[in-house]
Amino acid sequence: MQNSEPLLYNGKALLKERKKQKLSRTDIASQLTLSEEQIKSIEENMRSGFANDHFRKLSIKRYAKALGLSVANIIPEDPSKNIEPTILDDVKKFDFKKKIFLLPIALIFLFPLLFFIFNQSKEDLLEKPVTLEEGNAILTPPLDETLQDELPIVFDEKDILLGEAKIPAEQVNTNNISLDFICTIDTADGLTNFSTKNPEKPSTYFHLISYEAQTFCALDSNNILKTYNLAKGERLTHKGMAPFKIQLDPKRSELYFEGWKVQLQNNDFFIKLNPGKIKEQD
Repeated sequence: MQNSEPLLYNGKALLKERKKQKLSRTDIASQLTLSEEQIKSIEENMRSGFANDHFRKLSIKRYAKALGLSVANIIPEDPSKNIEPTILDDVKKFDFKKKIFLLPIALIFLFPLLFFIFNQSKEDLLEKPVTLEEGNAILTPPLDETLQDELPIVFDEKDILLGEAKIPAEQVNTNNISLDFICTIDTADGLTNFSTKNPEKPSTYFHLISYEAQTFCALDSNNILKTYNLAKGERLTHKGMAPFKIQLDPKRSELYFEGWKVQLQNNDFFIKLNPGKIKEQD
């Protein structure tokens, strides 16, 4: 039976050592291929950021090793026998202080919010009812407009000799996947959105060229998740249903979607490729 107790560890020790080494959350997130929100979740013993404690524990171990700390001091086998102030007490005190501190803040915002909701509901009753057509309208958030002026691919797609990945996820033994890579794309927040203004190719696939060896994963709109191990210089074509959510190393990757090159920035570890609409030719 799975243990329902939360994972006990000393997140504040990691936070203290990171600041001692004058590293920012961005620095350590880039080094570990995690998001800044996940680093914050580890340091502050938050419950969000990871799908389960298994992935959280792996990330904590990598974090401790990156800072040169002993994993046993961060995640002891028996927290009750820790000779220092126990991690269990530390976590309880931290959670208690957070709750006490947040309580008056929550009350300050709660009353105005209830007042606003009450008045808004009264106004809504005076407005016309929503029709079926309006109720079925689909609203999409604005995408990154910085890509509207990007240049198209300057060479023919058939010249880059792309092929299927050698090791698709269904055939990959999990023991062969790099221990330095943990796929968290299904729970990651703050993805960088990419879209093309005038797509020239279908949105049912994307191409990736890996400058160095790396592991990356992709999740399509049908929630089909695949993880790949790529060698240096290897190229692949990943097929699926857009939009695609991808976790990769942008410094090692060259990415193409809908006939356009995706302009990845150094911190774009978690991205989303949104499908465009190909214009019909007369």
